[in-house]
This record gives sequence, structure tokens and C-alpha cells, in this order.
Amino acid sequence: MRYFYITQDINLPCSIGFRDFDITSGRRFFGKEDAENLRETAVVYLAGDGSEVRPDLIQHPVLMFSKRLQDVLDAFEADLIFKDVVLIHKESLAQYRYTQVLMEEIDGVGSRTEYYPNGEVKRLVLDQKKVGNYHLFLLKGRYRKDPIVSLPLAESLLRRNVTGICLEEVEADGDDE
Repeated sequence: MRYFYITQDINLPCSIGFRDFDITSGRRFFGKEDAENLRETAVVYLAGDGSEVRPDLIQHPVLMFSKRLQDVLDAFEADLIFKDVVLIHKESLAQYRYTQVLMEEIDGVGSRTEYYPNGEVKRLVLDQKKVGNYHLFLLKGRYRKDPIVSLPLAESLLRRNVTGICLEEVEADGDDE
């Protein structure tokens, strides 16, 4: 199976901006264990004139997918937890629905992963057996905190003409399967 980091295209021209957050700054990670501490619905106010492009994936301040992709994500990964996020543009009276996705953090790093002398990852290799049947997940530990998607999920998302999403392949043991 092939896997990809899925990230927000922060260079997307005319992308939405938040009134109270800088999308290029740090982000907060929430996992399934945080579900009970989060509201079922959160409201975030947008800056701009209301004509901005809305990406289907937002990573800052928290990981959100556009609401139209929730059923796709749920079909591939039934144990995900979704929390609604409403983006409101007060000046144009527009509201956009997103969903915060809480997913598993798994220990999917393979033994072929290479490290620099300081312990930083030089070349990440996923262990297919550890990843198992996951289609959307985060790596547990000090590894890069961008979500990883399987090839079938990535293809399904791309068939929906997503906006503002970048994919970067991650090496995995058994890539030739």
C-alpha cells in the first residue's frame, strides 16, 4: 500500500484568513482522547471581504476538513471522531461548515527509518504491518504531525476536486504490493 502526507496548501492564492488566528503559525493537535473536552460545535470568525478561496483542508489552528468530505473520511476510517466547526464571515453574512477530525496516533514507523546523529528523521519508512488497515492517521511520538492517508483515500479525495490540498508520498515497507 502507498501512503501520503496530506497537507494544506498554504500558498493557495486568495485563501481564507482567520480573524483571531494566523494559519502559518503553530497548531494544536487533538486526538481521540481529547474528544470529551472539546465542544460539539466551535465557531471561528473569518477576516477579508468574503470572496476568499476556501481550502478543503485547514491545518491551523486545528486540523479541519470541509464538511463535504466527512462522509468520504468516515467511509474509509469508521472510528474517526468529528466535531463541527462553523467559519463565519460576519461582513458578508456567510457561513461555511467544516469538521475537526480526531484520529488515531499510531506507532507505524518501520525499522528501515533512517535518522541523523541528532535523532531527527532523515528518511521515514512506514511499517505496513504496524499501519495495518488504517487509511487516515497520525504518527505517534516526535515524528512529523501531518496526517497520513492511504492511496485509496487520497484517490477518493482527489476525485472530488478538492481545493488547497497537497500530497507528499511516504515510503512504506512493501510498497510494491
